Amino acid sequence: MSSDTDHLRVCNIYAQDSWHMESFIIGNRQGLIDLRNAIDEALKNKVGEANLFPSDFEGYTTYIALLEDENKFADLCMPYTNEPGVGTDENSIHPIDIIKELQTKK
Repeated sequence: MSSDTDHLRVCNIYAQDSWHMESFIIGNRQGLIDLRNAIDEALKNKVGEANLFPSDFEGYTTYIALLEDENKFADLCMPYTNEPGVGTDENSIHPIDIIKELQTKK
């Protein structure tokens, strides 16, 4: 079954509320293909990005980074959406900082 939105890159990415909770990625074919292409790009060039649309069609960019410095994982802010103080530690690294650093090394 085809619809008028099949050409749009629809992809809803649901973060974990807290540790041990599920996360979900749900998209149409084009959205999942573009996400896969961004992953392939990150594996090749350290950073990939996909311009996607959630089901309300408000576009957003998903950045994907290949982080090979294992020590930086300890300082990354946690991705949980329902945790007080997440990412507020003055030493925590926000994901966009990783993206910017990797993009400057290209």
